[in-house]
Amino acid sequence: MKIAVCDDEKIYRDDIIKKTDNYFKGTDIDAVYFEFCDGNDLMNSNIEFDLIFVDHKMKNVNGLDTISRLRERGNDTHVIFVSSYTDIVFDTMIVKAFRFLVKPLNEDKLKEALDSFLRETVKSPSVIVQDEDTLAVCSVKENSIIYAQAENVYTKLFTKSNTYVYRNTLSKFEEELKSSFFFRVHRSYIVNLDYIESFSKTDILLSTKEKVPISKKKYKPFRENYFDFVKKESISKL
Repeated sequence: MKIAVCDDEKIYRDDIIKKTDNYFKGTDIDAVYFEFCDGNDLMNSNIEFDLIFVDHKMKNVNGLDTISRLRERGNDTHVIFVSSYTDIVFDTMIVKAFRFLVKPLNEDKLKEALDSFLRETVKSPSVIVQDEDTLAVCSVKENSIIYAQAENVYTKLFTKSNTYVYRNTLSKFEEELKSSFFFRVHRSYIVNLDYIESFSKTDILLSTKEKVPISKKKYKPFRENYFDFVKKESISKL
């Protein structure tokens, strides 16, 4: 697992690495750490990280701007802010931060964050599908699915980098889903609530800039479910 630690003070980078490494010693995960003392260095890296720790207040580019620019490039890596500037906690939600931890780093809070991170990534439920281009059979983690679309008797699943075919109906796919962050917004569409950027009464704008229609009768229950989802996510990051 590749982990980026971005902070302009080495004492805090060392602290994050030490405590995170202690956590992973109790697992079968081999963590490799990459240190950055500036947001620009992190943005210029060509490494695909599994997890990013980032401070907010840094000399050149602050943490919020750094992650915002990465998100604009389509980077959806889990991000944990570690900062003493607690007034920016709600701003971190805008850039889809996974957690906000306060300096000095509390090991119990870190453990909870990493436990949750592993549940969402390494141990995320999967579905068996076929690659649309190669027809190779493979498994896709549910949390990587942005939305699903009915395609006659089959279902197309869209992720950030690929399109897959689920060889059954959208209703069967809905029944198989184990994660709670999906919602059927239309007879032909199911969306992952975590990838929603905005919505109106007629459609939903996803973080990929694609639009998905929402049926009139689904609007109210969708709205309630989405706000409940955002609220739970916000509380979990505090």
